[in-house]
Parts: sequence; C-alpha cells; structure tokens
Amino acid sequence: MRERGLPSLNQARAERRRALVLGKVSIRAMPPHFWLWALIGMAAFGVIYWRVAEGKLEARKSAVMAKQRAVSVALGPKIQPFREQVEGWARELAADGVADFVAPGDALKDLRDAPGVYLRLRRENAQSPKQLRKAAQSSLLDGFTSCLFVSPTGLQTQGTACRVTSECEPGQLCNEWNVCAAPPRPYNMRLAFRALRVLSTEWSDELNAAESELAVNGYDRDLDSVAKHDVPIAVEIMNKAKFVTLVVDEDPPGGLPKQAPDAGETAEQLLQRTPHFARVGIWDIATKAPLLRLRAEAASEFVALGGHAPTSAEAQAAQARQANSCALALAVRAKISPEPPAQAPSAP
Repeated sequence: MRERGLPSLNQARAERRRALVLGKVSIRAMPPHFWLWALIGMAAFGVIYWRVAEGKLEARKSAVMAKQRAVSVALGPKIQPFREQVEGWARELAADGVADFVAPGDALKDLRDAPGVYLRLRRENAQSPKQLRKAAQSSLLDGFTSCLFVSPTGLQTQGTACRVTSECEPGQLCNEWNVCAAPPRPYNMRLAFRALRVLSTEWSDELNAAESELAVNGYDRDLDSVAKHDVPIAVEIMNKAKFVTLVVDEDPPGGLPKQAPDAGETAEQLLQRTPHFARVGIWDIATKAPLLRLRAEAASEFVALGGHAPTSAEAQAAQARQANSCALALAVRAKISPEPPAQAPSAP
C-alpha cells in the first residue's frame, strides 16, 4: 500500500499516538560522542574550579601568615624573652643536684602580696622547651597559690563564660577556667604560653593544613584576638611582676597509682593528690637572681569537720590535691619566715 504524506510526519504522528495510549514517550538515542564531550567538559570545569578555589585558599593563608609574622615582630620581643627565661629556670629547678637555700635579708618579705608569675609542672615534662610548653597548659592556680599568696582578685571560677579574651570586658581576660575575670595574682604563666601559641610553628602548621577558607578565617580571628587582648595584658602584668614562682612535682618512687579509666583525672591531678616530693623555686625578675630553692614533701591529710564530709570520689580527690599543695606552701612559708626559737622560762 502506498503511504500518504511525508514519512517523517507519519512517524512523528504514530509516536504521539503511542505515547498517548501507553503513557510513554520514545526518546531518540544520543550519539556516543555527545556524552564523551559532555564528560570532558564537566571534568575540565571541575579542574578549573578546583585550581581557582585552591589559589584563593592559598592566598588567604599567605595573608594570615604575613599577619602572624608582623605580630611576631611587633609583640614577640616583648614577651618571648620572658617565656624563655622562665623555661630556663624550670629546667634548672628540675635538674639533679640542686641544693636548698634561701636568700639572706628581706628579699622575700613582699612575696605573698607582690605581683608575680606562677607555673607548675611535672619534673618529667621540664626536660625540653617543647614538652614544657605543652605541659604548661595544665598549670592552674591551686592550693599552693591559695596558701602562699594573698590575692586581691575575686574567685577565678566566677564570671561570664568565654572562649577568647575578645569576648570579655576591657581589662579582663579569658582565664584558664574559660571565665572572664581580672588578671589573677599571681599570674598563671599558662595564659602567656596559650597566647604565644599563635606565634609558634605548630600554629603555622595547623594553618597550612586547613582545608577550607572558613577554617582559615577562624585562625585569623584567633590571631587578632591574641594580638589585641591577650599579649598586651600579659606584657603589662609581666612588667609589674616582681617574682617568678615555679613548682616542679616529682613522681613517687613507685610511679603514679593506677586509676579507673573513667576517673577523669589528668596525670598532673593524680600526682598532686598523691603524697610526693616537689621542688619550689623563686626568682627575682628584675635581677634574675634566685631567691629560694626548696625540696619538700607535698603530703597532708584533709579532715572534714561536721556532717558535710564529701562523698563523691571527685570531691575527695580535689580536697586531697588542695591539702597536699597547701602543705607544700606552708613548708615554703616556714622556710621564708621561720618561727623564732622558743625561749626557756626564766628562773624564779
């Protein structure tokens, strides 16, 4: 039979009828080379986009690194030499064969009231600057400072919660308890180590390993906060401080006692609540002269009075730490201001 009309129109008309009857639409196959070129185009677009994004990320990192170098040049000389001096004294105190002594005269008469700097470490962590700087993050104002120094500031655990000092009021800093408060007395050297971390090679390595611009912006804000707030406060305090007090805790001869996996104590906390010997060193900042070296036992017993004795293991461990640290402070006070010998009663 002879087909009427153009064959292409007849085919299109038949396909439309088939689509209406069966609810399907026939799609003509695309040639293979179309998909090949489409794939090549998408791959080329992905590579170009990645190169552009990577270039922007590297440029952002370079800008932050340049800012870090500028901060290091401007603020580093004001605080880094002091940190290095404290690190040297800590290694000296942790060395073998250090004899006890107290400077003669009244060199330490203002120790308890004068502004000063404090740092506490385990002896095994005072062997190198890298170990020391990492261990300094665990130094806290504790029972030793409470029993030795007179602090005009309030409780360091009370205040507005914070993550960085820029979130605090002018004159306050975000302390080791992550609370906005006035700078403590003595000043915890941990805060200076934390501020100087943004000038370290470890911080630079972390910045270079950042994989997104959002992460790089976080490092940039961290650098700005430290440069504008933490370092200037640290420099001001160190300019006013008169003494540096260091405590180096020695592990017991048998090592640290074992603790339950879920106890939540750090090695430093476990050591401080265990009877042990510790070394205390005090230096004059102006003259850089040692004023006191003492090795004494940090051991005491906490006796609760009344019917409010703590029952939780966490509270009992905290009280043991405070009692041991306070006993060490009392040994220092006795060394600085020994009690006069008792006079024999006069004959009648």
